[in-house]
Amino acid sequence: MNAQALAEKLNKLGFTPTALSEPSKRVDGMIVITKGVHVQVPLHGDEPNVVLESDDGDLEFFDARGKIEDLIADLKAALQSEQAMQAR
Repeated sequence: MNAQALAEKLNKLGFTPTALSEPSKRVDGMIVITKGVHVQVPLHGDEPNVVLESDDGDLEFFDARGKIEDLIADLKAALQSEQAMQAR
């Protein structure tokens, strides 16, 4: 999967990436949306997933999604969770 192409889709849908890396043979790619929310981009397959990092460094991995609509729903949920954590 191409991280740049997915980042462009996300940007058009109102989610501005702050950084990205393409997947390599050793690690998945990443599209950073905020400090605590990123999209993990797999080397093989077309099912990226959202990752939420908590204040204490724990990672919550959302399910891999084949449809952009499902990925967007997960992204919105992760961003809301991040805002709730910051409000505490």
